Amino acid sequence: MPQQPNKPNAPNSTVVQTVSIKPVSNLDNALNAAQVLPEQMSLVAHQHIQKYLSKCRKYRLDKNDLNSILRLSTHLRVFGLLSAIGYLNQSNAQAGEVRERTVPVWESLLGQMLDENNPLERQQIMETVVEMARNQPKLYMATWRRSLMLANHWNFWGRAYQEEE
Repeated sequence: MPQQPNKPNAPNSTVVQTVSIKPVSNLDNALNAAQVLPEQMSLVAHQHIQKYLSKCRKYRLDKNDLNSILRLSTHLRVFGLLSAIGYLNQSNAQAGEVRERTVPVWESLLGQMLDENNPLERQQIMETVVEMARNQPKLYMATWRRSLMLANHWNFWGRAYQEEE
């Protein structure tokens, strides 16, 4: 006599377990499930680009802005979030045209990533990420992964809002 698949002891039955994740801290609220769903990343990235454009009083991104967005994506992937934050706050002889074009874009996007309602400024971004890396490594890694997901969408929307040549 064949076993019925809906019986819990049947060898072919599937048992579904519910897993709940408890937030570690208040900062985890910034990384809650609603904000890290892949289908929402594009919308979040679009809002970040829009806020940058309105802050700069532009309708389109110029070539330098787009290059800065693309550089941020590469930097996050190769060197990491902590390194990108460090780049924002370098005060040594790193001045130059590339840095002057790059820092405002990076500050805007990374600041919005950490707090969309009240984007953080350079020093606040650094303090937040350094504290997170030291004291909450799991949260830091989740934030870095989120930045990598957002970077792909920042690149997409950056190209969409690029000035025509």
